[in-house]
Amino acid sequence: RASTRPTARVRRGPARNDISRVPYLPGLDGMRAIAVVAVMVYHANPDWLPGGYLGVEVFFVISGYLITLLLISEKERTSTVDMKHFWVRRARRLLPALFTMMIALTIWTSLFERDALGKLRGDVIAAFFYVSNWYQIWTGAGYTAANEFAPLRHLWSLAVEEQFYVVWPLVMFALLRGGSRRIADISRWLVLAALGITIVTALVYTSGPIGTPDVTPDAYWSVFGRDISKFDWSYLGTFSRAGGLLLGAAFAMVWRPVAVMRGPLRTKGRLLDLVAIVGFLILMAMFWWMWLIGPDGGNPFLFRGGFLLCAVATLMMVSAVTHERAATSKALSIPVLLWIGTRSYGLYLYHWPIYQVIRDIAGNHLKLYEFVFAMVLTGIITELSYRFIETP
Repeated sequence: RASTRPTARVRRGPARNDISRVPYLPGLDGMRAIAVVAVMVYHANPDWLPGGYLGVEVFFVISGYLITLLLISEKERTSTVDMKHFWVRRARRLLPALFTMMIALTIWTSLFERDALGKLRGDVIAAFFYVSNWYQIWTGAGYTAANEFAPLRHLWSLAVEEQFYVVWPLVMFALLRGGSRRIADISRWLVLAALGITIVTALVYTSGPIGTPDVTPDAYWSVFGRDISKFDWSYLGTFSRAGGLLLGAAFAMVWRPVAVMRGPLRTKGRLLDLVAIVGFLILMAMFWWMWLIGPDGGNPFLFRGGFLLCAVATLMMVSAVTHERAATSKALSIPVLLWIGTRSYGLYLYHWPIYQVIRDIAGNHLKLYEFVFAMVLTGIITELSYRFIETP
Protein backbone atom coordinates (compact mmCIF):
# COMPACT_ATOMS: atom_id res chain seq x y z
CA ARG A 1 0.00 0.00 0.00
CA ALA A 2 1.96 3.07 1.15
CA SER A 3 5.65 3.25 0.30
CA THR A 4 8.09 2.29 3.05
CA ARG A 5 10.39 5.17 2.15
CA PRO A 6 10.52 8.22 4.46
CA THR A 7 8.50 10.23 1.96
CA ALA A 8 5.52 7.92 2.44
CA ARG A 9 4.05 10.19 5.10
CA VAL A 10 4.06 13.14 2.77
CA ARG A 11 2.28 11.11 0.09
CA ARG A 12 -0.50 9.87 2.33
CA GLY A 13 -2.89 12.74 1.49
CA PRO A 14 -2.67 12.42 -2.30
CA ALA A 15 -2.96 8.64 -2.01
CA ARG A 16 -6.25 9.02 -0.18
CA ASN A 17 -7.49 11.44 -2.85
CA ASP A 18 -6.47 8.99 -5.55
CA ILE A 19 -8.43 6.19 -3.92
CA SER A 20 -11.56 8.32 -3.66
CA ARG A 21 -11.57 9.39 -7.30
CA VAL A 22 -13.50 7.56 -10.03
CA PRO A 23 -11.38 7.13 -13.17
CA TYR A 24 -12.85 6.96 -16.64
CA LEU A 25 -13.66 3.30 -17.36
CA PRO A 26 -13.87 2.85 -21.16
CA GLY A 27 -14.73 -0.84 -20.86
CA LEU A 28 -18.09 0.13 -19.36
CA ASP A 29 -18.84 2.12 -22.50
CA GLY A 30 -18.03 -1.03 -24.46
CA MET A 31 -20.54 -2.93 -22.35
CA ARG A 32 -23.11 -0.20 -22.95
CA ALA A 33 -22.51 -0.59 -26.67
CA ILE A 34 -23.21 -4.33 -26.58
CA ALA A 35 -26.33 -3.73 -24.50
CA VAL A 36 -27.86 -1.00 -26.67
CA VAL A 37 -27.16 -2.89 -29.91
CA ALA A 38 -28.89 -5.96 -28.47
CA VAL A 39 -31.92 -3.86 -27.52
CA MET A 40 -32.11 -2.16 -30.92
CA VAL A 41 -31.92 -5.46 -32.77
CA TYR A 42 -34.62 -6.93 -30.54
CA HIS A 43 -36.89 -3.94 -31.01
CA ALA A 44 -36.50 -4.20 -34.77
CA ASN A 45 -37.38 -7.89 -34.92
CA PRO A 46 -37.49 -10.18 -31.86
CA ASP A 47 -36.92 -13.18 -34.12
CA TRP A 48 -33.39 -11.95 -34.81
CA LEU A 49 -32.36 -11.82 -31.14
CA PRO A 50 -35.11 -13.16 -28.84
CA GLY A 51 -33.40 -12.08 -25.62
CA GLY A 52 -32.01 -8.75 -26.79
CA TYR A 53 -34.34 -6.89 -24.42
CA LEU A 54 -32.03 -8.01 -21.59
CA GLY A 55 -29.65 -5.28 -22.69
CA VAL A 56 -31.83 -3.03 -20.51
CA GLU A 57 -30.94 -5.14 -17.47
CA VAL A 58 -27.26 -4.67 -18.31
CA PHE A 59 -27.87 -0.90 -18.31
CA PHE A 60 -29.57 -1.12 -14.91
CA VAL A 61 -26.62 -2.94 -13.36
CA ILE A 62 -24.05 -0.52 -14.82
CA SER A 63 -26.12 2.48 -13.67
CA GLY A 64 -26.42 1.13 -10.13
CA TYR A 65 -22.67 0.51 -10.04
CA LEU A 66 -21.55 3.87 -11.41
CA ILE A 67 -23.99 6.08 -9.53
CA THR A 68 -23.10 4.44 -6.21
CA LEU A 69 -19.39 4.67 -7.01
CA LEU A 70 -19.73 8.40 -7.73
CA LEU A 71 -21.68 9.05 -4.52
CA ILE A 72 -19.13 7.21 -2.35
CA SER A 73 -16.31 9.06 -4.09
CA GLU A 74 -17.95 12.43 -3.50
CA LYS A 75 -18.47 11.63 0.17
CA GLU A 76 -14.78 10.78 0.61
CA ARG A 77 -13.52 13.81 -1.32
CA THR A 78 -15.82 16.45 0.14
CA SER A 79 -17.14 14.83 3.35
CA THR A 80 -20.69 15.25 2.06
CA VAL A 81 -23.04 14.33 -0.79
CA ASP A 82 -24.36 17.35 -2.67
CA MET A 83 -27.66 15.90 -3.81
CA LYS A 84 -28.83 19.10 -5.50
CA HIS A 85 -25.69 19.19 -7.62
CA PHE A 86 -26.09 15.50 -8.43
CA TRP A 87 -29.69 15.95 -9.59
CA VAL A 88 -28.82 19.05 -11.63
CA ARG A 89 -26.04 17.16 -13.41
CA ARG A 90 -28.43 14.31 -14.21
CA ALA A 91 -31.06 16.72 -15.49
CA ARG A 92 -28.60 18.60 -17.70
CA ARG A 93 -27.41 15.33 -19.17
CA LEU A 94 -30.78 13.65 -19.76
CA LEU A 95 -33.54 16.22 -20.18
CA PRO A 96 -32.46 18.31 -23.22
CA ALA A 97 -32.34 15.32 -25.58
CA LEU A 98 -35.54 13.85 -24.14
CA PHE A 99 -37.46 17.11 -24.59
CA THR A 100 -36.06 17.58 -28.10
CA MET A 101 -37.19 14.10 -29.10
CA MET A 102 -40.67 14.54 -27.64
CA ILE A 103 -41.19 17.95 -29.27
CA ALA A 104 -40.11 16.63 -32.67
CA LEU A 105 -42.27 13.54 -32.26
CA THR A 106 -45.31 15.60 -31.23
CA ILE A 107 -44.94 17.78 -34.33
CA TRP A 108 -44.61 14.73 -36.58
CA THR A 109 -47.62 13.03 -34.97
CA SER A 110 -49.78 16.13 -35.31
CA LEU A 111 -48.95 16.23 -39.02
CA PHE A 112 -49.08 12.55 -39.98
CA GLU A 113 -50.72 10.57 -37.14
CA ARG A 114 -53.45 12.88 -35.87
CA ASP A 115 -55.58 9.98 -34.66
CA ALA A 116 -52.80 9.02 -32.23
CA LEU A 117 -52.32 12.54 -30.86
CA GLY A 118 -54.71 12.02 -27.92
CA LYS A 119 -52.92 8.87 -26.79
CA LEU A 120 -49.54 10.54 -27.24
CA ARG A 121 -50.55 13.30 -24.81
CA GLY A 122 -50.63 10.89 -21.88
CA ASP A 123 -47.32 9.32 -22.90
CA VAL A 124 -45.65 12.73 -23.11
CA ILE A 125 -46.90 13.81 -19.69
CA ALA A 126 -45.79 10.51 -18.16
CA ALA A 127 -42.37 10.82 -19.82
CA PHE A 128 -42.00 14.40 -18.58
CA PHE A 129 -42.41 13.22 -14.99
CA TYR A 130 -40.44 9.98 -15.60
CA VAL A 131 -43.31 7.68 -14.68
CA SER A 132 -43.78 6.06 -18.10
CA ASN A 133 -43.47 2.56 -16.67
CA TRP A 134 -46.32 3.09 -14.18
CA TYR A 135 -48.45 4.86 -16.78
CA GLN A 136 -48.08 1.88 -19.11
CA ILE A 137 -48.94 -0.55 -16.31
CA TRP A 138 -52.00 1.48 -15.33
CA THR A 139 -53.33 1.96 -18.89
CA GLY A 140 -52.59 -1.60 -20.03
CA ALA A 141 -50.29 -0.31 -22.80
CA GLY A 142 -47.50 -2.65 -21.74
CA TYR A 143 -44.25 -3.41 -23.45
CA THR A 144 -45.70 -6.28 -25.46
CA ALA A 145 -48.96 -4.62 -26.57
CA ALA A 146 -48.74 -4.78 -30.34
CA ASN A 147 -51.66 -3.26 -32.17
CA GLU A 148 -51.08 0.47 -31.80
CA PHE A 149 -48.80 3.35 -32.66
CA ALA A 150 -46.66 3.70 -29.53
CA PRO A 151 -43.62 5.92 -30.19
CA LEU A 152 -42.72 6.48 -26.51
CA ARG A 153 -43.13 2.97 -25.13
CA HIS A 154 -39.38 2.51 -24.73
CA LEU A 155 -39.21 5.29 -22.12
CA TRP A 156 -40.34 2.88 -19.39
CA SER A 157 -36.72 1.87 -18.71
CA LEU A 158 -35.52 5.49 -18.54
CA ALA A 159 -38.31 6.08 -16.01
CA VAL A 160 -37.06 3.23 -13.81
CA GLU A 161 -33.50 4.61 -13.91
CA GLU A 162 -34.58 8.19 -13.22
CA GLN A 163 -36.68 7.08 -10.26
CA PHE A 164 -33.53 5.37 -8.97
CA TYR A 165 -31.53 8.57 -9.53
CA VAL A 166 -34.05 10.51 -7.45
CA VAL A 167 -34.30 8.09 -4.52
CA TRP A 168 -30.86 6.49 -4.32
CA PRO A 169 -28.82 9.63 -3.42
CA LEU A 170 -31.16 10.12 -0.44
CA VAL A 171 -30.57 6.52 0.64
CA MET A 172 -26.80 6.87 0.19
CA PHE A 173 -26.80 10.15 2.10
CA ALA A 174 -28.31 8.31 5.05
CA LEU A 175 -25.99 5.32 4.71
CA LEU A 176 -22.88 7.47 4.44
CA ARG A 177 -23.62 9.69 7.44
CA GLY A 178 -21.38 7.48 9.57
CA GLY A 179 -18.60 7.58 6.97
CA SER A 180 -17.72 5.29 4.11
CA ARG A 181 -15.53 2.84 6.01
CA ARG A 182 -18.41 0.48 6.82
CA ILE A 183 -20.20 0.85 3.52
CA ALA A 184 -18.94 -2.57 2.37
CA ASP A 185 -20.89 -4.20 5.20
CA ILE A 186 -24.10 -2.63 3.89
CA SER A 187 -23.63 -4.27 0.50
CA ARG A 188 -24.79 -7.63 1.85
CA TRP A 189 -28.18 -6.12 2.67
CA LEU A 190 -28.54 -4.85 -0.87
CA VAL A 191 -27.78 -8.34 -2.16
CA LEU A 192 -30.42 -9.77 0.17
CA ALA A 193 -32.87 -7.12 -1.07
CA ALA A 194 -32.18 -8.12 -4.67
CA LEU A 195 -32.79 -11.76 -3.78
CA GLY A 196 -36.01 -10.77 -2.03
CA ILE A 197 -37.19 -8.93 -5.14
CA THR A 198 -36.45 -12.03 -7.21
CA ILE A 199 -38.49 -14.20 -4.84
CA VAL A 200 -41.46 -11.81 -4.78
CA THR A 201 -41.44 -11.51 -8.58
CA ALA A 202 -41.34 -15.29 -8.89
CA LEU A 203 -44.32 -15.63 -6.56
CA VAL A 204 -46.30 -13.00 -8.46
CA TYR A 205 -45.56 -14.57 -11.83
CA THR A 206 -48.53 -16.49 -13.23
CA SER A 207 -47.79 -19.15 -15.82
CA GLY A 208 -49.98 -19.80 -18.81
CA PRO A 209 -51.42 -17.72 -21.67
CA ILE A 210 -52.24 -14.07 -21.06
CA GLY A 211 -55.64 -13.13 -22.46
CA THR A 212 -58.21 -10.56 -21.49
CA PRO A 213 -59.16 -10.31 -17.80
CA ASP A 214 -62.38 -12.25 -18.30
CA VAL A 215 -60.51 -15.09 -20.08
CA THR A 216 -57.43 -15.31 -17.82
CA PRO A 217 -58.43 -13.57 -14.55
CA ASP A 218 -55.47 -15.06 -12.65
CA ALA A 219 -53.12 -12.98 -14.82
CA TYR A 220 -54.55 -9.71 -13.48
CA TRP A 221 -55.12 -7.73 -10.31
CA SER A 222 -58.10 -5.49 -9.84
CA VAL A 223 -57.01 -2.08 -8.52
CA PHE A 224 -59.70 0.57 -8.04
CA GLY A 225 -61.80 -1.16 -10.66
CA ARG A 226 -58.97 -1.33 -13.20
CA ASP A 227 -57.40 -4.59 -14.38
CA ILE A 228 -53.62 -4.55 -13.93
CA SER A 229 -51.54 -7.14 -15.74
CA LYS A 230 -49.19 -9.08 -13.47
CA PHE A 231 -46.90 -9.57 -16.46
CA ASP A 232 -46.66 -5.82 -17.04
CA TRP A 233 -46.01 -5.20 -13.33
CA SER A 234 -43.27 -7.85 -13.30
CA TYR A 235 -41.56 -6.50 -16.41
CA LEU A 236 -42.11 -2.74 -16.10
CA GLY A 237 -42.47 -2.16 -12.36
CA THR A 238 -39.87 -0.18 -10.45
CA PHE A 239 -39.83 -2.69 -7.57
CA SER A 240 -39.62 -5.79 -9.74
CA ARG A 241 -36.77 -4.33 -11.84
CA ALA A 242 -34.78 -2.82 -8.97
CA GLY A 243 -32.75 -6.00 -8.43
CA GLY A 244 -30.16 -5.19 -11.08
CA LEU A 245 -29.75 -1.63 -9.82
CA LEU A 246 -29.26 -2.84 -6.24
CA LEU A 247 -26.74 -5.51 -7.23
CA GLY A 248 -24.77 -2.91 -9.17
CA ALA A 249 -24.86 -0.61 -6.15
CA ALA A 250 -23.76 -3.42 -3.82
CA PHE A 251 -20.83 -4.25 -6.09
CA ALA A 252 -19.71 -0.60 -6.10
CA MET A 253 -19.47 -0.75 -2.32
CA VAL A 254 -16.92 -3.57 -2.43
CA TRP A 255 -15.27 -3.09 -5.84
CA ARG A 256 -13.75 0.34 -6.30
CA PRO A 257 -11.31 0.42 -9.24
CA VAL A 258 -8.50 2.49 -7.71
CA ALA A 259 -8.70 0.71 -4.35
CA VAL A 260 -8.69 -2.71 -6.06
CA MET A 261 -5.39 -1.85 -7.76
CA ARG A 262 -3.85 -1.15 -4.35
CA GLY A 263 -4.88 -4.47 -2.85
CA PRO A 264 -4.08 -8.18 -3.39
CA LEU A 265 -6.39 -8.36 -6.43
CA ARG A 266 -4.17 -6.02 -8.45
CA THR A 267 -2.32 -9.00 -9.95
CA LYS A 268 -5.47 -10.99 -10.80
CA GLY A 269 -6.17 -9.42 -14.17
CA ARG A 270 -5.98 -12.68 -16.12
CA LEU A 271 -8.22 -14.49 -13.67
CA LEU A 272 -10.78 -11.71 -13.98
CA ASP A 273 -10.57 -11.98 -17.76
CA LEU A 274 -11.68 -15.61 -17.43
CA VAL A 275 -14.52 -14.51 -15.15
CA ALA A 276 -15.53 -11.91 -17.73
CA ILE A 277 -15.50 -14.48 -20.53
CA VAL A 278 -17.86 -16.70 -18.56
CA GLY A 279 -20.13 -13.72 -17.86
CA PHE A 280 -20.05 -12.71 -21.52
CA LEU A 281 -20.97 -16.21 -22.68
CA ILE A 282 -23.87 -16.29 -20.22
CA LEU A 283 -25.13 -12.95 -21.52
CA MET A 284 -24.81 -14.00 -25.14
CA ALA A 285 -26.67 -17.24 -24.45
CA MET A 286 -29.45 -15.32 -22.73
CA PHE A 287 -29.61 -12.78 -25.56
CA TRP A 288 -30.02 -15.65 -28.00
CA TRP A 289 -32.42 -17.96 -26.15
CA MET A 290 -34.22 -15.99 -23.43
CA TRP A 291 -37.44 -15.07 -25.26
CA LEU A 292 -39.81 -12.73 -23.41
CA ILE A 293 -43.36 -13.80 -24.20
CA GLY A 294 -45.09 -16.31 -26.45
CA PRO A 295 -48.50 -17.92 -27.00
CA ASP A 296 -48.13 -19.78 -23.70
CA GLY A 297 -47.38 -16.63 -21.71
CA GLY A 298 -44.23 -15.07 -20.36
CA ASN A 299 -40.94 -16.91 -20.08
CA PRO A 300 -41.11 -18.62 -16.66
CA PHE A 301 -37.33 -18.78 -16.20
CA LEU A 302 -37.00 -15.04 -16.82
CA PHE A 303 -39.33 -14.16 -13.94
CA ARG A 304 -37.99 -16.90 -11.66
CA GLY A 305 -34.36 -15.87 -11.54
CA GLY A 306 -33.51 -14.95 -15.14
CA PHE A 307 -33.10 -11.25 -14.40
CA LEU A 308 -30.89 -12.12 -11.43
CA LEU A 309 -28.68 -14.37 -13.57
CA CYS A 310 -28.35 -11.61 -16.17
CA ALA A 311 -27.31 -9.12 -13.48
CA VAL A 312 -24.71 -11.49 -12.03
CA ALA A 313 -23.25 -12.16 -15.49
CA THR A 314 -23.04 -8.41 -16.04
CA LEU A 315 -21.15 -7.95 -12.77
CA MET A 316 -18.74 -10.69 -13.82
CA MET A 317 -17.84 -8.53 -16.80
CA VAL A 318 -17.77 -5.32 -14.76
CA SER A 319 -15.17 -6.86 -12.43
CA ALA A 320 -12.79 -7.20 -15.35
CA VAL A 321 -13.47 -4.03 -17.32
CA THR A 322 -12.79 -1.96 -14.18
CA HIS A 323 -9.43 -3.67 -13.55
CA GLU A 324 -6.42 -1.92 -15.10
CA ARG A 325 -4.48 -5.13 -15.78
CA ALA A 326 -7.32 -7.11 -17.32
CA ALA A 327 -7.42 -7.39 -21.10
CA THR A 328 -11.22 -7.27 -21.15
CA SER A 329 -11.28 -3.49 -20.85
CA LYS A 330 -8.96 -3.10 -23.84
CA ALA A 331 -11.02 -5.56 -25.87
CA LEU A 332 -14.17 -3.55 -25.17
CA SER A 333 -12.49 -0.19 -25.78
CA ILE A 334 -12.12 -0.36 -29.56
CA PRO A 335 -13.24 2.86 -31.28
CA VAL A 336 -16.52 1.58 -32.70
CA LEU A 337 -17.68 0.29 -29.31
CA LEU A 338 -16.63 3.51 -27.59
CA TRP A 339 -18.56 5.58 -30.15
CA ILE A 340 -21.68 3.48 -29.63
CA GLY A 341 -21.26 3.32 -25.85
CA THR A 342 -20.74 7.04 -25.30
CA ARG A 343 -23.84 7.71 -27.40
CA SER A 344 -25.92 4.83 -26.05
CA TYR A 345 -28.41 7.18 -24.38
CA GLY A 346 -29.18 8.94 -27.66
CA LEU A 347 -29.26 5.69 -29.62
CA TYR A 348 -31.78 4.26 -27.19
CA LEU A 349 -33.78 7.47 -27.06
CA TYR A 350 -34.17 7.98 -30.83
CA HIS A 351 -34.22 4.49 -32.33
CA TRP A 352 -37.69 3.45 -31.14
CA PRO A 353 -39.59 6.52 -32.45
CA ILE A 354 -37.81 6.09 -35.78
CA TYR A 355 -38.86 2.43 -35.86
CA GLN A 356 -42.45 3.47 -35.18
CA VAL A 357 -42.47 6.06 -37.93
CA ILE A 358 -41.31 3.37 -40.36
CA ARG A 359 -43.63 0.52 -39.29
CA ASP A 360 -46.53 2.47 -37.74
CA ILE A 361 -47.71 -0.45 -35.55
CA ALA A 362 -45.55 -1.42 -32.57
CA GLY A 363 -45.78 -5.17 -33.17
CA ASN A 364 -44.73 -5.12 -36.83
CA HIS A 365 -41.27 -6.52 -37.50
CA LEU A 366 -38.84 -4.44 -39.52
CA LYS A 367 -37.43 -5.93 -42.69
CA LEU A 368 -33.66 -5.98 -43.03
CA TYR A 369 -33.48 -3.01 -45.38
CA GLU A 370 -35.80 -1.03 -43.09
CA PHE A 371 -33.59 -1.86 -40.13
CA VAL A 372 -30.44 -0.72 -41.97
CA PHE A 373 -32.14 2.54 -42.99
CA ALA A 374 -33.38 3.09 -39.43
CA MET A 375 -29.90 2.50 -38.02
CA VAL A 376 -28.29 4.99 -40.40
CA LEU A 377 -30.92 7.61 -39.58
CA THR A 378 -30.66 6.89 -35.85
CA GLY A 379 -26.87 7.19 -35.99
CA ILE A 380 -27.01 10.58 -37.73
CA ILE A 381 -29.64 12.02 -35.38
CA THR A 382 -27.82 10.62 -32.34
CA GLU A 383 -24.51 12.19 -33.37
CA LEU A 384 -26.14 15.59 -33.93
CA SER A 385 -27.92 15.28 -30.58
CA TYR A 386 -24.73 14.26 -28.79
CA ARG A 387 -22.69 17.16 -30.19
CA PHE A 388 -25.20 19.99 -30.06
CA ILE A 389 -27.81 19.05 -27.41
CA GLU A 390 -26.40 16.58 -24.91
CA THR A 391 -22.79 17.84 -24.71
CA PRO A 392 -22.75 21.25 -26.41
